[in-house]
Amino acid sequence: MKKFLFAVLFAAAVTTVSSACSNPAIAQDAEGEWGHLTGQIIVEGEVPALKPEAVGDHADKAVCLVDGEIPLDDNLVVDEESNGLRDVYVMMYQKKPTPVPTHPDYEEAKAEPVVIDNVKCRFVPKAVFVRPGQKVILRNSDPVGHNCHITSFNNEHNLNLPANGEVELVLENEDKIPGKVACDLHAWMDSVIMIRDNPYVTTTDAEGKFTIENLPAGDWKFQFWHKEGGYLRKLNVGDGLKVGRKGEVELTIAKDETNDLGAMTIAIDELVKD
Repeated sequence: MKKFLFAVLFAAAVTTVSSACSNPAIAQDAEGEWGHLTGQIIVEGEVPALKPEAVGDHADKAVCLVDGEIPLDDNLVVDEESNGLRDVYVMMYQKKPTPVPTHPDYEEAKAEPVVIDNVKCRFVPKAVFVRPGQKVILRNSDPVGHNCHITSFNNEHNLNLPANGEVELVLENEDKIPGKVACDLHAWMDSVIMIRDNPYVTTTDAEGKFTIENLPAGDWKFQFWHKEGGYLRKLNVGDGLKVGRKGEVELTIAKDETNDLGAMTIAIDELVKD
């Protein structure tokens, strides 16, 4: 009987160890191996001049002017010097929302609220990332009222924002792609929001640069998405790396190293549609 029990316990232990070794997420989490990803997205071709927003003779026009001028459309912002593309989402790609090892820094970050402000009739920032359960502060820095209408595949909220006020919101449902944020009182106002539990998401800055720190070591796929271009299927990543139909590319993250993708290019025709 004792021999039988020993055999059962030994088999269970072997199965447990085998399962852990065959599951990269478990193995990486146990070893605590982390690396980083960085790069820059550059637009090739002649970028059309930005057009003024459709402010017209709106009653709040005086509040919405920037340096006395009607603000320019900010859906496609390209840096004049570097040709870097702002507001591209770079995010770890998963077909199914399976758990991945999460560095402690991301849990600390989740405890901090995300702020979406309204400044001169414009959402700031333009592209936002929020994790389910994370507090969102919808702020209005303007002396006129706005509303914040969030519409995505799995979420919809429409909250009024009093002048110079703010409200709090918690979004609970994950989305696969970014959703829309709009102000129904000022039709030209819009931005995008990504709601997902996997924390490995960032957006490109004013020069098209991005960095994701403390990624679990291993082979992972990453997606590139922009409001105007959608999935960046025609992104030239270099080194012969293939980009899939959902803008995804497989990359290796090595322990204590940074995978620098350098300058990646996208043709302006992929962003500006007729």
